[in-house]
Amino acid sequence: MSDTTTHYVGKLTQKAILFGPDDQVLLTKCDDHWEPPGGTFEYGETLVGGLRRELQEELSIDSRVGPLVEAMYGGWIDDATGAPMVTLVYRCETDERAISLNDEHDAYAWLPSETAATRLADAFVRLDRAVERAAAFDGSQPFAAVTNPYAATDVNRETVLEQLAALRESVSSGSSSE
Repeated sequence: MSDTTTHYVGKLTQKAILFGPDDQVLLTKCDDHWEPPGGTFEYGETLVGGLRRELQEELSIDSRVGPLVEAMYGGWIDDATGAPMVTLVYRCETDERAISLNDEHDAYAWLPSETAATRLADAFVRLDRAVERAAAFDGSQPFAAVTNPYAATDVNRETVLEQLAALRESVSSGSSSE
């Protein structure tokens, strides 16, 4: 690897193509556009855990996170740095229909997947494709919705944080190799 290589350093955001109990997709309105709910994950969280937390904070619902249906660069901008973020979009499900929005959103709508795809296509490149992929998912293996990312493992959040701290220490002391 060349010393002149510039590595991407930025934030990752996650969005949910969230299907409700009647198979409609939830979109949230923020300022002048509609978008899928979600947000950035916090240090020490798993991707699944972070997205579930965001949906709980933004919508006051419990959710199940299914397969990744889209990955994109530049759909959202980091407010602090102005840099484009990498966005991962997942098919998610909830048994709840009642939503309680936090102050990040102005409105919400449950829509048929085709209508949601059209509405998202107006504001974001490739999000219509994410809705189409999520709607086509039939639940077959190898994917299964996840509610607890640490289930059936010996790993927990504290272990992950300890491993990250040890890795950072080894990198800062120069003992890591690529």
